Amino acid sequence: VIVNKSTVPVGTGKLVQAIIERNSKGEFPFDVVSNPEFLREGHALFDNLHPSRIVVGAPQDDARSVESAHTFVDLLAQGAASEERSRVNHDGSTGIPELVVGTTEAEAIKLFANTYLALRVAYFNELDTYAESRGLNTREIIDGVCLDPRIGDGYNNPSFGYGGYCLPKDTKQLLANYDQVPQNLIEAIVDANRTRKEFVASEVMDRIKDVKDPIVGIYRLTMKSGSDNFRQSAIQDVMKQFKANGIPVLIYEPTLDATDFFGSEVTHDFDSFTERSTVIVANRWNDALDRVPDKVFTRDLFKRD
Repeated sequence: VIVNKSTVPVGTGKLVQAIIERNSKGEFPFDVVSNPEFLREGHALFDNLHPSRIVVGAPQDDARSVESAHTFVDLLAQGAASEERSRVNHDGSTGIPELVVGTTEAEAIKLFANTYLALRVAYFNELDTYAESRGLNTREIIDGVCLDPRIGDGYNNPSFGYGGYCLPKDTKQLLANYDQVPQNLIEAIVDANRTRKEFVASEVMDRIKDVKDPIVGIYRLTMKSGSDNFRQSAIQDVMKQFKANGIPVLIYEPTLDATDFFGSEVTHDFDSFTERSTVIVANRWNDALDRVPDKVFTRDLFKRD
């Protein structure tokens, strides 16, 4: 059995199967199934032990592959924490929700799930952009909106934009899969994330426009608390706009050994960092910033990811 674990373009499973040659009986020597992972950044081990659901895709017209898919579902369920087998779900069912679907459907589930999360991030960021531009209290609006149980309060904390390992690539991958398929919303999600980062950068630059020789301090390159991931973090795109406008950037990132990050100075000395920075740009708040609240620019209203 070949298991595709990665988030892949819709149709990858069929492509892999097409590469494998049939034997003399016209049968495939391998079953090809797809198992998308639903792991939060900074919580991957926990989410493996406590999965929200288990999804495995297999060609539904191939009984042997479907049987292999069910076998793999059982293996994943056995690897979960023991208490997960008796948990009660929101629909009243017990145990880990399990789903065996078509291969391409499994691939699509992951891309659409992540794109919906990106949509939530982009939506509340645009809400915050509107409130900031009109002098309104963002938190009061979000609190009121999210009291609606159909909306809830997940993924509603404003940020500089979605980033990290999954959402940027998955939204763009899903958009690419929409080639020749009518859509407006998916492209808007991708565009909204870029617009948000441009707005954040402009807000910071407006704050320091009358300062001679300003230095923008970047507090952490990581995307989320408990993560060491810099890849496609939203703050990097914000940072690029400062540099494009000739504003020096000073980075505080204790997990980065280098003293330079793409041409910008990196320091591990927090006191020096706060003293030298004209403004400190922080995607997410940390208690260490309590010392210099007047210098900090952040849109983190709830002090959580």
